[in-house]
Amino acid sequence: MSYAELDAAANVTANRLIGHGVLARQLIPVLIADGPEFPTALFGVMKTGSAFVPLDPAWPIERLGAIMAELSPPVIVASRATAETVAELDASLPTVIVDCAEPPHDPAELTPPPAGRAPGPEDLIYGFYTSGSTGTPKCALNHHRGLVNRLTTMSRRFGDGAGHVTLQNSRSTFDSSMWQVLWPLVSGGQVVLPHRDGILDLEETAMTIGRYGVTMTDFVPSVLAAFVSLLEVREDLREATSSLRRMLIGGEAAGPGAVHRLRALLPELKVTNTFGPTECSIGSVFHDVTDADVDRIPLGRPIDNTAAIVLDDDLMPVPATTPGELYLGGECIGAGYLNDPERTARAFVANPFPQIPGDELYRTGDLARAGEDGLLYFIGRRDEQVKVGGVRVELGDVASALADHPLVGSAVAIVLGEAPESTLVCCVTPRSPDDPPPVELLRGYAAEKLPAEQVPQQIVVLDALPLNGNGKADRKTLAALIVAETARQPGPVERVEPPADPMEELICSAWREVLEQEQVSVVVPFSDYGGTSLIAYRLTAEVSRRLGRPVRPRDLLVASTVRAQAARLTKGVDDDSAELAYIKHDLAWRPPQTLLLAGATGFVGAHIFAELLMRSNAALICLVRCADPPDGARRLTEALEQYGLTSAWQQLPMALKTGRVEVVPGDLGSELLGLSQRRFDTIASTVSGVVNAAGAVNFLSGYLDHRPANVLGVQELIKLASGGARLHTLSTLSIFPPPGPAAPRITESQIPAPDQVAADGYNRSKYVAESLLADAQRQGVSSVVYRLGEVWPHRATGVANPDSLAHNLLYACARTGCVFPTEAATDVTPVDVVGQFVARAATGDLEVPDGAMHVLWPSRLRFAEAFGELADRCGLDRVGYARFRDRLDALAEPDGRLAGLRLLLPPPAADGDAAPVEFDRMFTDGSRHFDTQRFSRHAPSLARPTATGPRTLDRYLSELTDIPAFVAQER
Repeated sequence: MSYAELDAAANVTANRLIGHGVLARQLIPVLIADGPEFPTALFGVMKTGSAFVPLDPAWPIERLGAIMAELSPPVIVASRATAETVAELDASLPTVIVDCAEPPHDPAELTPPPAGRAPGPEDLIYGFYTSGSTGTPKCALNHHRGLVNRLTTMSRRFGDGAGHVTLQNSRSTFDSSMWQVLWPLVSGGQVVLPHRDGILDLEETAMTIGRYGVTMTDFVPSVLAAFVSLLEVREDLREATSSLRRMLIGGEAAGPGAVHRLRALLPELKVTNTFGPTECSIGSVFHDVTDADVDRIPLGRPIDNTAAIVLDDDLMPVPATTPGELYLGGECIGAGYLNDPERTARAFVANPFPQIPGDELYRTGDLARAGEDGLLYFIGRRDEQVKVGGVRVELGDVASALADHPLVGSAVAIVLGEAPESTLVCCVTPRSPDDPPPVELLRGYAAEKLPAEQVPQQIVVLDALPLNGNGKADRKTLAALIVAETARQPGPVERVEPPADPMEELICSAWREVLEQEQVSVVVPFSDYGGTSLIAYRLTAEVSRRLGRPVRPRDLLVASTVRAQAARLTKGVDDDSAELAYIKHDLAWRPPQTLLLAGATGFVGAHIFAELLMRSNAALICLVRCADPPDGARRLTEALEQYGLTSAWQQLPMALKTGRVEVVPGDLGSELLGLSQRRFDTIASTVSGVVNAAGAVNFLSGYLDHRPANVLGVQELIKLASGGARLHTLSTLSIFPPPGPAAPRITESQIPAPDQVAADGYNRSKYVAESLLADAQRQGVSSVVYRLGEVWPHRATGVANPDSLAHNLLYACARTGCVFPTEAATDVTPVDVVGQFVARAATGDLEVPDGAMHVLWPSRLRFAEAFGELADRCGLDRVGYARFRDRLDALAEPDGRLAGLRLLLPPPAADGDAAPVEFDRMFTDGSRHFDTQRFSRHAPSLARPTATGPRTLDRYLSELTDIPAFVAQER
């Protein structure tokens, strides 16, 4: 999805919200899990001046209902996939459905909302619901200024987001997703939004990183540990993740072991530890991990415009190395909790330090100390809030949910072990000693009441809870009781069935190691021993090590017992559903491609190059007429900059550095493309496709002048592609003679007879090239020919082709200060449409057949309308054609573009006012004469058609040149 498409879709969302009565400074729930609808909804809400509140459609309906009751929103934002959940919540609640694939019914919805809606720094940007100690979720609110400060700091520290491809690796209801989605999109970068199927699939995460060349993402340390274990046994996944250049970790205490193992696996990767609660704009303390962080990884230092200070109970600073509670201040401070002034007052306290800007400090509840090195170090929590799997969990929230069950008397939740291997456990007592609640019943009940990340991994039923001297649950004694009670109660340990063969014994040994069990039964599920999906990834690594070959994580995750896992590994994957999952995965993934691109410095070629660079993972070999590779890289850079392809221009240096883009000095019109035989053969054996966007174009030159590049060059490319690569070549509709008024539409399978081709050298050379390609296709060389008409400027930038006849005519009007009457009209296909279509066809993203196709957009330009718009904008004279020619003749000598145009234009007719018939015939509205069946079949999957109306024309005319200066100069 392009920036223009995202902005247009956000405008539609904003206008629909405003139509439903949304005012500025309201809280709007967004019930969208993933996909392009998520950022569309965020920007749509912001454009109304309100704040968004992301919600998870997978949350229990009871929890969502309580949130809706608190928000009392005027409307809810949803997607097609979540509309049913909204109806289940409240069918009467107005709903705005975001569907990026559906164009708006009313074009007015594409217009930006009123300017007065723009939010300010002090306005709320979002609210995120977190766990609450009373069993009720709480909504932490944040200001625009805090997130702006965080994102600006990231650009300063890590380089502009335009140089990164960022993976949204956090779920949309976690605040870390905000930087992963919004930082790239406010700094010209790319964000990859993965498809999620509910399972933590680290293998798919690695493949996604490789597929899209991801350079930056985020991991929770506990998940990272499992990810590293997987990379250590899978060389293919290490290769897939080699594009990573920066990884942020946070959400819980980071152990140095997994981090340094990752740094050893990916030496080019830099890792940054981040700390900060949801109440304070994601994170405000950073530390770049170094080799010196052997024993522990510090939290680090506060980022720009923020403060972190360790205080005692009297809010006095403690000496260095002395533990205390960590407080945050500065720009990161949020707005507190929705509808909870008491909780807000406890967490946001008055700031007594004049050195720290702002009226408040946030009390994190974390214990920390400042080291002698000036870095902050995490010690632990001072309340019942913990982190499990990187997710903040209030133990009271978990206990409260289970205590509501009619068979439960009381409940206490605790955490056993240290991150990243901590386990959430809930101890309950029965309401009646004679009627203890079954554990499985309680587990299901918890799943209905709590988000998945807060459901206890283990539930233990005790006769009574141990109490301390204050009458509260004694958590230290509870931890010991849990171990004893687990061994006493009927469970896995009492139902041990030994392994029956060597494969079961091998897997049992891996289970015992990762679960830290003395014995396991081959028929007891992994989860009954406290196994989680993260531990299962460690199990994958252990089984792979013992087998001496990689094991897919899914092979073990879909089989719950030792016996089932052994059967799958012995006999292979024979379960239909698992096979279908693999088939779906394998069909969706394509190995990296290598494409040879000729003509990347030309107008159309540069746009194809930009599309391939920004929207594919293909390696690109660019054949450039240049002195050496650095000179070729300079020419590529200048072309992208000249045509306003900013994102590609910014990404090109990294692509050249990593070798994804290779510049090969060559000459299309020379034998073997100007390469040595060895280099030619190497490229031929490497590439999977060839894109020929190069060629000579000079309507004043003959066939022999065009023959080297347009004919002999195609012959050489056919040789290169004959080893199995597919050849994509640009051609022109003008090889056909001008059709008569009643002539039938020319089909894409037609090719004119030799005596019908226009007499100029360019069209003759293109006709011969097409004939060569058709003959090669009959001999087995796969090829596609794209016949183009008038290629219009890019719809977003308005930058035109300086060699275009139509463009130079408008340029001449601006330079001469006059326009003239004409009936000429031309088809206009935007260059971004051509670039997108050819690039997607070349990578196989569009399945186009061999043969020719007419790449024509359903729009046209009447020069009379363009001349009128130009005259009105700049006060140009309206004169006859003869007078226009006189002014053109007077200016042509010092201006090469005008001189060339003067040679092409016919002389005036006898009356001198209207343009002669020969002029009008120079331009053709091909959309009326050429069939576009093959192209139109794929057109809906491209960017939406935009009529060449006033807005598009205005954008182009603004970019045409400095028209007022020209006019003033000539007058």
